Amino acid sequence: MMESLYRFSFILLIAAILVACSTTAEVIEPEPEPEPEEVVEEAPAVALLSVADLSQYRINPADLSNVPQNEIHPVFELTPDDLQALSSNNGYRIQLLSTVNISEADSIRMRYYDWAIDQNFTIVSRMPEAYVVFRQPSYRVRVGDFRSRSRAIDFLNKIRPHFPGAWVVMDTIDPELVE
Repeated sequence: MMESLYRFSFILLIAAILVACSTTAEVIEPEPEPEPEEVVEEAPAVALLSVADLSQYRINPADLSNVPQNEIHPVFELTPDDLQALSSNNGYRIQLLSTVNISEADSIRMRYYDWAIDQNFTIVSRMPEAYVVFRQPSYRVRVGDFRSRSRAIDFLNKIRPHFPGAWVVMDTIDPELVE
């Protein structure tokens, strides 16, 4: 009798679990997709233009006098003095080092000055200055103010045995220090 009571309780428990797990929502079947309509090809709305038709959109050099010209306000125009100042500040320098360590940059600069003093530069050919320039993210040690690349290369050949990683770079120079 006990055994049948356990069986009945077990069956009742299984039935309760099945009822609890069943869904109560109504199942909705998707609507069938409508059949695609027949596509009728229409003639293009814009007809292709012929070469003769395109000629009406071309500008002839004679017509350029009729085209409005944009004017630049005098404030933004460069004067001859501005152009000379821009061109006179362009030149070359020799970069000895690029580093994030300022003390290393200062050390290379002083090493350059020690080398330059040993070279006995004369008044005619004075010793090129050394600059430590900061440009994000590094300090750059640059030497000289050269107007032409060939002069910078000549000086580079002199210092390359002592600074093997040196190379010529374009830079803004001090025109008063150019030989």
